[in-house]
Amino acid sequence: MRTSSWRASTFALLLGGALFAAGGGAHAAALPALEPASEDLSVEDIVDRAEDTMRGDRTYCQCEMTVSSPRLARPRTVRFESWSDGPEKRSFIRIHEPAKDAGTGFLKLHPNLWMYVPRVERTVRVPPSMMLQSWMGSDFTNDDLVRESSEVDDYDHVLLGIDPGSDRSGGRRSYVIEYRPHENAPVVWGKIVAWVDAERFSPLHQEFYDEDDVKIRELDFSDVRKVDGRWVPHLWTLTPLDKQGHRTVVRVDEMRYDLEIDESVFTTRNLKRGRQ
Repeated sequence: MRTSSWRASTFALLLGGALFAAGGGAHAAALPALEPASEDLSVEDIVDRAEDTMRGDRTYCQCEMTVSSPRLARPRTVRFESWSDGPEKRSFIRIHEPAKDAGTGFLKLHPNLWMYVPRVERTVRVPPSMMLQSWMGSDFTNDDLVRESSEVDDYDHVLLGIDPGSDRSGGRRSYVIEYRPHENAPVVWGKIVAWVDAERFSPLHQEFYDEDDVKIRELDFSDVRKVDGRWVPHLWTLTPLDKQGHRTVVRVDEMRYDLEIDESVFTTRNLKRGRQ
């Protein structure tokens, strides 16, 4: 049974999903007018194909993340590389910019997350008390790098219908699916509503709700390009609705799937290489 997901933490890609404590937000907005779905594909088939679009057993990417918030005089830009090994539940991230953080590394060896801080040349395990803190000043959290919940295995799925091309889907015809978590699943959301391209099976838009049906955040996917036979979004925009003026945008500059990755990548020794 697969345990990867196309949530915002597909940092292991990456960014999969990904959280925030409830508070603020907006109650569930009305869905656009939906057409009834045909019976050609089951909702499970759609979910499986959507996950397959965003995952590979071993993945490499180069990304630029831009963080905006009222407390920043100007947007903060973070450039990083990421290697992930889905079957072994491990990933490695190296920060290259900004200069003051260059060489910082993150190593996920499930269920632990390790961080290397080059300024003090120390490797530390991120404690549970810090898991919900911001990752590199963004709207993602440390927890997003290590969570193993799966949008295939940990949720029941309901096909709500077909969006013929609203703003939420970027004008693309798409399946609209509601994810309802299993009672004991290791998830933080009351539900997720997702738009999946009806032709390409790439994610287009996701809305995350708490247990009181308050929408906490939105994740938009755009700039979809074909990579190794998959239609992959290269621009991800995360907007937390409980934090006015906050936004995190991830631009994927390079993505490669199903690579041979040397075992030495996923080691604490590699963490300590820092700026090398």
